[in-house]
Amino acid sequence: MKLVFGLIFLVLLLPLISESFSYFDADIINHHLDNKNNNFNDSESEIIQFNEFPNEQQVKRYLIFGKGSLSEINSFVQTPYSISSSNGFFSIIAIPENTLSIFQSKGFHIIEDFQLDFHSKYVTKNNVSQISTIGNIANSERVHNLYNVTGNDVTIAIIDTGVDFSNPDMQHALARDNKNFPIMLDPDGQGLILTNATFAANIDQYGTIKNFTKSSLYNTTSDVYVKPRGEGVFLNINQNGDGTSLLVYNSMFPMFGSSPLLNGTLNHDMRIGNDKHDYIESKSGIYHLGVMYQGSPSQPQVVPVLVVDSNESGYYDTIIPDMSTSWQDFTKNSTNEKIEFDFDFTDDVHHVIGDGNEFLVYDYDNDGEFDYSVGTLGAQILDIYGVIENESNIDDTFGAINGTLLPPISRNGEFFGVMTDVQGHGTGSAGTIISKGLVEYDIYNDTKKFNIRGIAPDAKIIPVKALWFGDILYAWLWSAGFDNDDIEWQFSGNTRADIISNSWGISTFPNFEYAPGFDLLSLVMTTLALPNSFSEDYPGVLMISSAGNSGHGYGTIGLPNASPTGISVGATTNNVFVGYGPFKDEPRFGNSTKHSDHVVDFSSRGPTLIGDPKPDLMSIGAYSFTPASVTKPSKDHVQDPFGMFGGTSMSAPIVSGTAALVIQELKDNSKPFSPFDVKNILMSTANDMHNDVFTQGSGMVDSLDAIRLINGEGGVFNVQTTDSSKNLNQILELPLKNLNYTSIGMSSPEISLENIPQTSWFGGRLNPGDTTSASFKIQNPTNNTLTVKILPENLKLIEKFVYDGTTEPHLQDSYHNKSKVFRPNYIPLANLTNSENIHTNFTKIIPEDSSLLVLNANFSFENFMNQTNPIYADDLKIASLYLYDWKDKNNDSEIASDELMLVNRGGSWGTMQELRVSKPTDHFENQPIIGVYPVPERYSFWGGSIKENATSFDYTLSASYFKKDSWNGVTSDKEIITIPANESVDVNVKIKTQNEQTTGIYDGFIKFEGEHHTVNVPVSYVIVEKIEKDIPFTLVGQNNDVNFGNEYVKGAFDMTNRYMAGDWRQYYLDVQDNTINNASIELSWKNENTNFSAFVLDPQGKIISTNMPTGVFGHFMNWASLDWLGSSPFSQGGGFFPVKNKDNTSTLIFAPINQTGTHSLLIHSTLFEGKTVTEPITLVAKFSTLTSDNIPPKIILELDNFIKSDQIIFPEIIEDNLASVSYTLDGNLIQIDDVGFNTNTLDDGKHSLSINAIDKFGLTTSETFDFILDSEMPLLELQSQNNTIVSKRLDIQVSVSDQNLPTSHYLSFLLPTGERVVDQKSYSFDVSDLNEGEYLIEVSVQDMAKNNVLSKIIFEIDHSVVDPPKTSSFSTPSPEITESDENYLLIIIIGIIAIAIVSVLVILNQKSKIIQKN
Repeated sequence: MKLVFGLIFLVLLLPLISESFSYFDADIINHHLDNKNNNFNDSESEIIQFNEFPNEQQVKRYLIFGKGSLSEINSFVQTPYSISSSNGFFSIIAIPENTLSIFQSKGFHIIEDFQLDFHSKYVTKNNVSQISTIGNIANSERVHNLYNVTGNDVTIAIIDTGVDFSNPDMQHALARDNKNFPIMLDPDGQGLILTNATFAANIDQYGTIKNFTKSSLYNTTSDVYVKPRGEGVFLNINQNGDGTSLLVYNSMFPMFGSSPLLNGTLNHDMRIGNDKHDYIESKSGIYHLGVMYQGSPSQPQVVPVLVVDSNESGYYDTIIPDMSTSWQDFTKNSTNEKIEFDFDFTDDVHHVIGDGNEFLVYDYDNDGEFDYSVGTLGAQILDIYGVIENESNIDDTFGAINGTLLPPISRNGEFFGVMTDVQGHGTGSAGTIISKGLVEYDIYNDTKKFNIRGIAPDAKIIPVKALWFGDILYAWLWSAGFDNDDIEWQFSGNTRADIISNSWGISTFPNFEYAPGFDLLSLVMTTLALPNSFSEDYPGVLMISSAGNSGHGYGTIGLPNASPTGISVGATTNNVFVGYGPFKDEPRFGNSTKHSDHVVDFSSRGPTLIGDPKPDLMSIGAYSFTPASVTKPSKDHVQDPFGMFGGTSMSAPIVSGTAALVIQELKDNSKPFSPFDVKNILMSTANDMHNDVFTQGSGMVDSLDAIRLINGEGGVFNVQTTDSSKNLNQILELPLKNLNYTSIGMSSPEISLENIPQTSWFGGRLNPGDTTSASFKIQNPTNNTLTVKILPENLKLIEKFVYDGTTEPHLQDSYHNKSKVFRPNYIPLANLTNSENIHTNFTKIIPEDSSLLVLNANFSFENFMNQTNPIYADDLKIASLYLYDWKDKNNDSEIASDELMLVNRGGSWGTMQELRVSKPTDHFENQPIIGVYPVPERYSFWGGSIKENATSFDYTLSASYFKKDSWNGVTSDKEIITIPANESVDVNVKIKTQNEQTTGIYDGFIKFEGEHHTVNVPVSYVIVEKIEKDIPFTLVGQNNDVNFGNEYVKGAFDMTNRYMAGDWRQYYLDVQDNTINNASIELSWKNENTNFSAFVLDPQGKIISTNMPTGVFGHFMNWASLDWLGSSPFSQGGGFFPVKNKDNTSTLIFAPINQTGTHSLLIHSTLFEGKTVTEPITLVAKFSTLTSDNIPPKIILELDNFIKSDQIIFPEIIEDNLASVSYTLDGNLIQIDDVGFNTNTLDDGKHSLSINAIDKFGLTTSETFDFILDSEMPLLELQSQNNTIVSKRLDIQVSVSDQNLPTSHYLSFLLPTGERVVDQKSYSFDVSDLNEGEYLIEVSVQDMAKNNVLSKIIFEIDHSVVDPPKTSSFSTPSPEITESDENYLLIIIIGIIAIAIVSVLVILNQKSKIIQKN
């Protein structure tokens, strides 16, 4: 119970503790773990006083996705940056956490935005301490000198923490447009500077400033006044003691502060002139004042800024920062002297955006070197918090345009933008590429100074500040040349950058529900690299990213660096840090910077779930030096402005700079190219590091050979194939198609990865026994015939030696012999004598034919973690691993640190350390010595050192030697080929898999070996296990290697690293039986202290189940998995807790299966026992059917007996487990899609539609629907004349004919009175009671197929005319007769009676006459 409460307390405490930091691997500890109280009052500025609102709720940034309209959420909160479309919207919002339920109840998907993982393993600035080889990294110095290729006319977008261009080695590199305006973007919104306080000056027609005689002449904040006797001209800020209130943009929000706007008060009048004639001119007489508030809460930069319209009234173009006052405020805590602030703009530099002097720098002691920087003017800021309105006025309620991209400066003086880099990470990335090498730096605190020259010193940099996940899409699309109009993105016709460099990644991929490579960012990166993807004229952009620092385990590349079309870069060594800063006088680092070019232990490795070869390239990441910001933290700070930079954060910019050299040379030679051409040039010219594919890719980048390839020199050739892209397309086609691009404001692109040339070969997903092949094109650009051998190879373990020892902490070094400075325990490599006899007759220390040494140190979990402590991970101890070349200078047989040359090192806060040495026989001129360094103190995951000494513990060393050997099962149709000059030859290579191969990923190389050049093509393929229902699949592993294998994991977890740290394995299970609806998977292992998390993913890479569901913690705290501890002051987020859901050595995963296709199992060794280097796993999976479904499908179709020709037939099938539906029309199978079947293709007559529906469990329903198609319209003929004039009645007569008339209700007259007469072909309409005028009668006929004919009878009523007599053909009036009809009848009857009477009288009269005659 104490453990539970302790964990809960610490988890809840973490968000309140200071930000995490980076270690130099394991044993260089950052001792600045003091908890910083980050209130604004901690470092009170003497320039401005801020008024915080303690009752305001702390807000967080969230990403919200939804269907429908953006307006649906605007009623709850103002959305600062949004992209909406007809299919939904994506938005960034900043809201209190307790309002989340409002959005979730509305059905919106909302996740907390989070900061990016920047892949710098070590960043220092201005620390004191042999030459940085950055000047010749990747052979770039030789390229500069031999070819004069320096990256000219190439632009690189640095997506990072920003860039500080204040260093003279960097100012030249700022990219500019055709107006000389800087090209910079801040989608994070940090660089917005508000200058909305206004001061009116009374300036007469002669330009003389006078004091106002009347107040409030202008609607301004205050006014300008002139002191008598030439004492100066001032902004009236004090205002009789009341001060001036103004809004200040909080660049640290939302990490610090409760609002993006701060209310501040200024109390010091500020000088803008010397006298009434000599002052800073404003053409309009209105001066704008603001305050920059940026930096860190512990030492903020507060800068008063004046903005004036110096050339044209109302057109504000000049920015004047009071740098001297800001510098005094910034350094006030570094001196005990009382500071007299000058509050004077007259002694500061005037800056105009576009004049080339946008760098806000200050030289406080006038020694010609800058001491202080507050940024670079001219950045475009994305107004993500809605601060600026249409009219550019500040709105207290933040009612503003959503996601407005602001201009670099508001021409009405309300705001401007700056580019800053508080963290220094982006500046290190940029400096790695473009440092000019002008400044000399005292790196090692001796008499020698060094220049630092970048890879491509003449390339141009577009800084793009992106600190959060939510910034990335905007940053990428804008850099790729797209413009956003708040609704959608449109390609501008040109990319802004040739290369987009990304030295960051995202480790906690489960938060995104997809595996790296299948997630949103990876898919967008994949698409942006493709020419013609978003637009016919879109050329694509080269996407380069750092692999990450989560090694030494496999599968540790996160998102978006898993993108198969981008270039992912791992890290290698460069021992220039030895003797510098914190590494000076530390015995374990030895006394030489000689060795380099080995894989760094922390470099992230492949494979990804896709299975293709990753990383692609390698370059230096541990470590080198770069220019840094000129800002000094104090006045007495004397170190030069440089920093040590490292991690794959450095590796990626090195490759970006090398790519810039390649692009310049291609342009200079007028050779057309795509991003893939550049990628293939780099990979075809990389130097083999003799590691496995998932560690090194094609190898170390080499700019010299890349340029030689373009120029056809040195026997360098290129190798590529399109078969990789075909296989990738099969896997990613559906995820790319299903990605809702319109939800991020993009038109749906036409995407296909087919026919994209790549140097690497991904053989696809295969079944055991399958064969796959690739056609490689070998291009010879030289003027000589080349002969090339084709050699399929992979690494083979040839020898393994072990040694058991016990650490002895706190050993003194005989050379340094200082208190609290300790040396490692030294073990000669020759002492590892317990050979496992992989080979026999081995007598030397290092096998002569070995190409790789992997050295491991492992120790048990109980030695690593004190498990008697009631708080988990509160007492940790480790020993890191070193390998030296030792020369006994004084022949005393005693090892001293000044006799050691460090070859490589490895260290992590876990139970196993690893280091690698390429070509080990080449790196030991003397005796190889292993150093096991017990970290002197014990540490807590939660808070750092616990101030207790480390104690001794047992460990095991193992040295595994590998060599490249023939790759069984891989063959080429030609072993040796001859390629004529300037031609190409195709070679076919085949992989034949084995019937017994287990599921997983397999790797190797195809080596194309020429006389002077070799291309190492990395190859991988996936074996998929076919699943049969109810038949268990079993994989029983064994461990016999330390490189990647599918049957075991190795100990690679690191409590101070990130979520991806550990060892990952991927398994592929093909489900083709559509009756399968669930999977049960058991994963088991050997040791109780080992722990696994596991994820089941569907064919689109989406997580559908895990054994570590996050539950309430994931919902409210954004946890990636239940066993994750998050970050702490000691850790970047690599800590895990042993959660067990079955027993101590096994776990169960249950997964729903709702589709056929290849499902994946992704397992992660989060903790590792450490008694051995690797641990085998056992996997049992059973796929079956669990259902209560005994109801057959239901078919719903309403279909009349007679239908017309354009009717849509749309059957509805009601079935949750539907397997298939077939449709047969008149004996022929047809397809009916989501829009139904249109009958317009059918002939008239009888038809029959049969529908057969089957569910997954074999239940069937069949129905037949007979119908008659009638496309003919009824024939309607009006026998009555139109446009007749009547007085009392209108006689109507029509004729109708159709073969499918109904027996009734087929004919109708709609009378002007609203009455309807049906089924009467003749009708007399009494109009005597209607007013005179024009009328119409609608006549309609409809057959049984609902074919309808409509006609109109138009007539006029004029009661003065006499109607023509009625003919006998008209029908007898209906019973519903009118009163006039009755009158006519009465007249007729009376007439008949009268005729009868007259007839009787005539007859009687005739009879009378006869009688009389007689």
